[in-house]
This record gives sequence, structure tokens and C-alpha cells, in this order.
Amino acid sequence: MSDTLNQILAVIRSIKDDERKLEQVLGFLEEKFVEDFDFKTIGVPERFKLCVVEIADSIEAGLVCFLNPETLEIDSYPQDLLHEIDLFDDPKEVKENLLDLYDWEDIKVLDWDKYFEFSPPDSNEGFRIMEAFAERLKEDEKLQNRLIRALNNRKPFVNFNDIIHNSDYRQKWFDFKQQWLENFVAARLLKELGL
Repeated sequence: MSDTLNQILAVIRSIKDDERKLEQVLGFLEEKFVEDFDFKTIGVPERFKLCVVEIADSIEAGLVCFLNPETLEIDSYPQDLLHEIDLFDDPKEVKENLLDLYDWEDIKVLDWDKYFEFSPPDSNEGFRIMEAFAERLKEDEKLQNRLIRALNNRKPFVNFNDIIHNSDYRQKWFDFKQQWLENFVAARLLKELGL
């Protein structure tokens, strides 16, 4: 743990029995550091908007996506498969191997001169998405507390999903996660485009 975090926790421990001071600290932290529940959409050029949605859906399903920025074609594959192949090898050889191993004939990305790669968020990013949702869930404090406890205990992903999928906020969670993933893809796309 960093010295700064230890100092912050020491201050909080020193006022732990003073509800008024704790509420002031919480109010300050929320005002300064917690974004609104409906965070802003990251804008991308019009021609890429549908691609962002499709790629977000695919990475949510655990696929790695490749976008041809010229034709806007998208090619997606299971993440595990890409550990077995190297896209920088001879395309003809890679195609033959994939045909032999998986009976895949059409691997578009191997024929593209230029592409952008989008991988699913890692588990740390997945945790951050759940944490951000729980922090913004102000309208149901009881559920918010249950979600935060779930995230701070063993098996946070399983426990969070069990709670949220059996709540009235299930669809709100799906919408939030979709928007987060679309922003995740949009930010990466803008970086690739140099914008």
C-alpha cells in the first residue's frame, strides 16, 4: 500500500466514530472523484459508431476483434485461439494451420494490410466496471452496500453477478456495462486513429 493511501486510511480511522465527519469526507470524495451514473459517451467519427457497438458486444463475449479501418470490416476470434497462432507468421501457413486445427477457412485479418486489435478487458478492468456501477447506485443504498461487500470478499465476480441478476437493477447494470465497454473501445479506437 502506498504512503498516501495509508495516510488517508489513518485519517478515516481517526474519525470512524464521528458520523458527521465521515459523511463530510464521503460527500467530498463523491463530489470530487465519483462520476455521474450516466457518464459521457466518448465520441468517435460517425463512420466508426456502429463498429464501436459491434466490437463492444464481441469483446463482452470474450472475443478478440480486428477492425480494418479502411473497409470497416470486423473479424473476431476466441481469445484462447490467438494464443496458439502468431498473426505475424506467413499468412498462408497460418491459414493452413487454422484449417487443419479448427476447420476455419476464412480468416480475413490475415489478408488485411492494416488493422486495429481490440481485446476483452482484463479481470482488473472487469472489477473496475462492477465497482464503478456499485459506487454510482445511490437510489438503493441497501443493494449498493451488498454489492460493495460482495466486491470486497472472496469470489467478487460470482457474488456481484448473483446479487445484480436477482435485483431490479439487472437491466441498468447491462446498460452501464455496455456503455463502459463502448467507451473502452472508443478510447482505444481514437488512440489508434491518432485523434
